[in-house]
Amino acid sequence: MRKWILSLVSLAGICAFAQETTKITAGKHNDFGLAYSLPTTMADIEVDVTKITVKAGPYYQYAEKYLGVQEIITEDMEYWEMNNLNIRPVGVANPDESYLVKFKSGNPPSMYLSQEGTLLSINREPAMSNNAVTPKTTTASQAGTTPTYSVLTEEQLTAGSTAKMAEMAAKQIYRLRESRLNLVTGDVDQLPADGESFKLIMKQLDDQEAALTAMFLGTTRKENIKKVIRINPAEKTGKEILFRFSKYLGVVNNDNLAGAPIYISVKVLEDLRPDAENQKKKKEKGVAYVLPGKVELTLSADNKTLKSMEFAVAQYGDIIQFPTDMFDDKKAPAKAVFVPETGAILEVIQ
Repeated sequence: MRKWILSLVSLAGICAFAQETTKITAGKHNDFGLAYSLPTTMADIEVDVTKITVKAGPYYQYAEKYLGVQEIITEDMEYWEMNNLNIRPVGVANPDESYLVKFKSGNPPSMYLSQEGTLLSINREPAMSNNAVTPKTTTASQAGTTPTYSVLTEEQLTAGSTAKMAEMAAKQIYRLRESRLNLVTGDVDQLPADGESFKLIMKQLDDQEAALTAMFLGTTRKENIKKVIRINPAEKTGKEILFRFSKYLGVVNNDNLAGAPIYISVKVLEDLRPDAENQKKKKEKGVAYVLPGKVELTLSADNKTLKSMEFAVAQYGDIIQFPTDMFDDKKAPAKAVFVPETGAILEVIQ
């Protein structure tokens, strides 16, 4: 059995992410014909940002006096930071490149299709792919310690003035520290029954101290947010604004002048599209696949490159056909795997 691994794989950007597939088999029920589509190569621009919310504690004016701390939060504020940009090629079904292939009835093959109907493989399980259908925005939150009055005693809550409440809260912090030290050194009337009880008590002491300390030092809450912008590289010419980023608003639309512009530019490195005469022959009988072209996509700001990536693109490629008889041969049917992002050949086994 002969096996070919084509060099196009190096341009595909294949990653190990599972993709749901559908298996279809040629038979009498479909007149031994299988339908599928070739993909359009899109690019998902992933923007990782962090929203930072800072809040001053109610006793920040007394932090240096009672705790000896000078670096504290003195006012509430909210701001954003852009951490990373990533470019990820994905394939979506191209309705203009849909095919119906007829096979012989003797040994009909099976095809594996993506959820959208693009061809992934013939006569074998498809490869793993980073292909995605719909761009999403995901948020992962990481909250700092939030001030709470639940750790204050009734006496502290009815102290009558902020200064007195701060003094009593500070005393409570020192009592918690002393209790923790006594527990560690064993200087207590009764030690915890076991190790788990010891850890639980220590955590409770730590949580109470953190909550009280936050009333003096303030809190910082961070939300890590990923926004995905999907573009068609073949529709981008020259240099244009993809989005804007504001320190105070985060990612905003490209027409919102409150943010600084983030530019996108696409350079065609290989254009393999056939001329008009050859283009008419592309839908001859056979299993169609793509010999993709290649582009370089660059993201920049202030004349500095933030991210650049070269990858294969179906829109700048040529469409070629395999003969159908190699897949329904009774003695040694061929197997093929295709790149979901481009429709190129990943692997052929004959």
